Amino acid sequence: MKTVRELASLLPRALKLSWQVSPLLMTLVAIMAIVAALIDPAVLYLTKVIVDIVYQNLGQGVQWALVIVPLGVIFGLWIAEKLVGGITAVVQQLLGQRTYNTTFQKLLHKASKLDLAFFEAPKFYDQLQQANLHQGLVQHLPMSLFHFLQNLLSLGAMVGLLSMLHPLAFLLLVATVLPRLFLEGHMTRLGFKLGSELARNFRRTDYMQTILTDREKAKEIRIFGLGSFFFDRFLEFRSEYVSAHIRQMLHFMGYNLGLGTLTTLGIGAVSIFAVIQAVRGDISIGTLTLVFSAAQQIVSLIGGVIGSLNSVYQSSLSSSRYFELLDLDPQSISGALQPPRVAEPRKAPLRIRKGIELESVSFTYPATDVEVLKDISFSLPAGSRVAIVGENGAGKTTLVKLLARFYDPAAGAIKLDGLDYRDYELNSLRESISVVFQDFAKYDISVAENIGVGSIEEIDNRDRIVKAASNSGTDTIVARLPNGYDTVLGKTMDEGVDLSGGEWQHIAIARAFMSDSPLLILDEPTAALDSLRERELYERIARLASSKTVVFVSHRFSTVRMADLIVVIDDGKSVEVGSHAELLSRKGKYYRMFETQAARYR
Repeated sequence: MKTVRELASLLPRALKLSWQVSPLLMTLVAIMAIVAALIDPAVLYLTKVIVDIVYQNLGQGVQWALVIVPLGVIFGLWIAEKLVGGITAVVQQLLGQRTYNTTFQKLLHKASKLDLAFFEAPKFYDQLQQANLHQGLVQHLPMSLFHFLQNLLSLGAMVGLLSMLHPLAFLLLVATVLPRLFLEGHMTRLGFKLGSELARNFRRTDYMQTILTDREKAKEIRIFGLGSFFFDRFLEFRSEYVSAHIRQMLHFMGYNLGLGTLTTLGIGAVSIFAVIQAVRGDISIGTLTLVFSAAQQIVSLIGGVIGSLNSVYQSSLSSSRYFELLDLDPQSISGALQPPRVAEPRKAPLRIRKGIELESVSFTYPATDVEVLKDISFSLPAGSRVAIVGENGAGKTTLVKLLARFYDPAAGAIKLDGLDYRDYELNSLRESISVVFQDFAKYDISVAENIGVGSIEEIDNRDRIVKAASNSGTDTIVARLPNGYDTVLGKTMDEGVDLSGGEWQHIAIARAFMSDSPLLILDEPTAALDSLRERELYERIARLASSKTVVFVSHRFSTVRMADLIVVIDDGKSVEVGSHAELLSRKGKYYRMFETQAARYR
């Protein structure tokens, strides 16, 4: 849990952020807060003046010349109060929305820049959940601070009015209200702690809700009758959340009742003292009226000060989760990419000249002890077609992730044209690699945009998109769609058109043709295509990507045999490397896998 000093350090950051969003709106909020703070004390004092004038002239006729001015000012202040309230609401809404946009942009930018290792860690997902949940409250922190200062300024003015009765009257009221400050702070702290403890519960609840409402899962939910099962899980997690909050509320209910009674006794004591003073003639009737109203308002304002201070505290606690994510050290998690090893990292080559070498590469996923890759060594010659084969779970996809530098090897090195991957600029290296994954993304946007994201800088280049579709054979699919390249895909939008699994795969492969990268990696992106279409696609890739180094993962040996070089992965090791003919002649792992598959077609 953050200390008060650590939370206080967030105030300048939140104020600076809002000031950068709009200095004009921030200034208006501050001015409106000062004006609003002084209206009630001014109205109360003018009311005292009017009561005293009327009382002094009882039976003699009211001197309207003396009364009309304070009455007019009071009416003006009431109008000003409404005007200030309206302006403040609009200004705060505008500032809040703009601040929300900025904070959300910073959050998404940070999350998008973090290494893949963070997304493999449940702890990070809890932290991301908390930051996402609380980022909207960052905008409330400056507003809570202004509200606190407004209440404090108004309280100071009220205290000045109450001193007309006795300088120590205010201290009596403070003594009866002060315990609430500590209780409110304690309740806020425990409530925030409970929210943090239930972060995993929030994610589980959201996940159950997603399962029950996700279109992709709707078929299995119904065919296997899983609705009640997941709904009961949802209720179980929600019940855990509600029960925890009820226990906490009951815990503090008795304290609230006791402190409310103490505050009432404080107001009563001040009021009785004021009546005694008025009877003795030590204060005027107007002052007595002022004391009654001021005592009530001071207690209310003290509660407001405590409440707004508690709001500042609560907003600071919530904002701390947001700023913690923004301040997250990219090296704070096991498996994160290592920083550049050289002072001036190199730009990745536009064309691979020597090739890629893997030297004794081993790898273990973060937060696990299982070594997925073990001392792998082989070379990918420049311009070659390299197939990676192996049984499910052998480590093929993990190897692809290392080739794309989503992770660094735990041991060994991967070199591009003789230089370690870590000696290149990360963005430059990633730009030199184009990957189509087996679990590629399906975006519910237009066909053109779905293809164009393969080279985001060219997403508006229709000629290039059409060429990429033609080169990948996707153009025949696009020709059948109602609006061609402008057809919206998926079922999120009313006008959306859904595609088959094979058609989606063609869209994903077309993305790869958008890029000029010298290294193309295909991680089983053609699983939904039949063997003839897959072979046709790879022949097309071989023909059109003649200047590229192509690495592909496939289980179909009719496709694999097209490769110049085949790497066999077994239990995380590269057990065989060679051409199709060479590996068959060795009668090893590759031979057995090939013969097993070939026997199905004999």
